[in-house]
Amino acid sequence: MIEQDFLIYFLYLPISLGVGIFLTGLVLLWINSRRQKESIDIKTHDWHETGGKILKSQMEECPKEEIDPQDSEKHLRPVIEYVFTVEGKEFHGNNVFPGDCRNINEQRAQDFLSKYPLNSYIPVIYDPRDPDSSALEPPPRTSNRLRMFGLLFTWFGVSVCCFSSLMLFIMSANIL
Repeated sequence: MIEQDFLIYFLYLPISLGVGIFLTGLVLLWINSRRQKESIDIKTHDWHETGGKILKSQMEECPKEEIDPQDSEKHLRPVIEYVFTVEGKEFHGNNVFPGDCRNINEQRAQDFLSKYPLNSYIPVIYDPRDPDSSALEPPPRTSNRLRMFGLLFTWFGVSVCCFSSLMLFIMSANIL
């Protein structure tokens, strides 16, 4: 017969720990899915590129609805207005990249202003189906760290539970 202390310390405790790790992984995956639903996903890989000219280059504060309410840092965005032509027709735009202000701090906004000075000629990317949709740069790449950690925790939690359950079965069947 297996001693009760042995079961508690070497089998039930690891199974409980595995379940806790598994649930932590599920929570991380849930948070990641919520963040992805909130983000604007604009595919620019099939957009075309043309030349344009900067008409206005200045800094503005982001609207409150575009900023995470829990973020206390002041967010500024570069306001860069430009003009470009597509098939002989002139279009105006003001997007540095498709999306919102959530990941732009003051230093990064200042870097955009210095990269796109007034009256400079720049490449502009635009949607060939709707040239009013344009930007100066493709959208910033998002990180998958939260998803990676969620999957890792979920996998590790399941592994701990399976190993502990296997050990419990082996010990209770007196195989060893």
